[in-house]
Amino acid sequence: MNEKEILRRTSRSFHLTIRLLPRAVRDDISLAYLLARATDTVADTATAPEGERLHLLRALRESLGRAEIAGYDAAAWAGQHREAAERSLLLALPDLWRRMGERDEAARRPMITMMGCILEGQIFDLERFSPEAAPLTGEELERYTYLVAGSVGEFWTDLCAARLQDFANEPPQVMGARARHYGQGLQLVNILRDRRMDAALGRVYVRPGEVGPWTEQARRWLQDGADYCAALRSGRLRYATLLPALLGWRTLLLTEAQPASVITPAKVPRRELRQWMGRALPVWWSAPSVAGLARRAAE
Repeated sequence: MNEKEILRRTSRSFHLTIRLLPRAVRDDISLAYLLARATDTVADTATAPEGERLHLLRALRESLGRAEIAGYDAAAWAGQHREAAERSLLLALPDLWRRMGERDEAARRPMITMMGCILEGQIFDLERFSPEAAPLTGEELERYTYLVAGSVGEFWTDLCAARLQDFANEPPQVMGARARHYGQGLQLVNILRDRRMDAALGRVYVRPGEVGPWTEQARRWLQDGADYCAALRSGRLRYATLLPALLGWRTLLLTEAQPASVITPAKVPRRELRQWMGRALPVWWSAPSVAGLARRAAE
C-alpha cells in the first residue's frame, strides 16, 4: 500500500486538506501527519501491554534526530493490527523516520520538535490514566491539547512561513499563537466528541460538570483558527486550513444535540462534509468571507 493510500485510509478528512495544500508544503505536512499517526497507532495498540507501548514511545522520543528507531520491530508491531492501513503504516514507520532526518533544515527541525511534543503527550496520556485515575485537571487538559495538537499548529506555521513567500498579513508571534490555539481547539473537539466513550474506558478528560465551559473554550480556539485563516495570503492555503474549523464547529453542535445515553461519537456525515467544501470555496478568493462562513458553521 503506497503512502497516499495509507494517508487516505488512516484519515477521514485530513487527507482532503493535504491534497489542497500548496505543493511547496504538501509533502512535508504529509510526512509529518503519517509520523504522528504512526506513533498514535502504537499508543493505541490494545493488544500490546501498556508497558511495551510506553517503552516504544520512549524509544521513539530518544531516537529523534537519528536515522533509525532503536529496538523497533516493525513486523511484530504491524502484526498486532487487523486493519491493512495500520499494518502498512507501522511497516513504513522506519522509512518515514529516516526521511524525517533527510528533510532540509526548514522542515526537519520543526518536524522533530513537533514529534517530541506529540510523543510526550502520548506518553503522558498512557501514564496518567492508570486504573481508577481521577479526571484530568484543567491545567493537564490544556497542556495535553497543546502537546498533541497545538504543537502541530506551530509546526504548520513555521513550515509555511519558511516555504511560502508573504505567508500572512499578521506578525509571526500572532500567527503562532493562533495556530497553537487552533490545534488545541481541534483536539478539544475530539475530546468532547469522544468523552462518553472514553469515560466508559476509565479515561475522563473533561469532568461532566465542566463540559459546557470547555465547549465554549473549544469554540474560542476554533475562532482563533478562523482568524488565522483570514490572515493567510494564499487563497489555496486559506481554503485548506479553514475546512477543519468548519467541521469542528459542526461536530460540537452535533455532540451537544446527542442524548446523554448515547456513547457513540457524533460525526459530520460525508454528504455534509462535501457541502461545506462547496460553501467554503469563496474564501479561496476572498479573505473577508472567512468570518461569515465561520459564523454560519458555528450557528
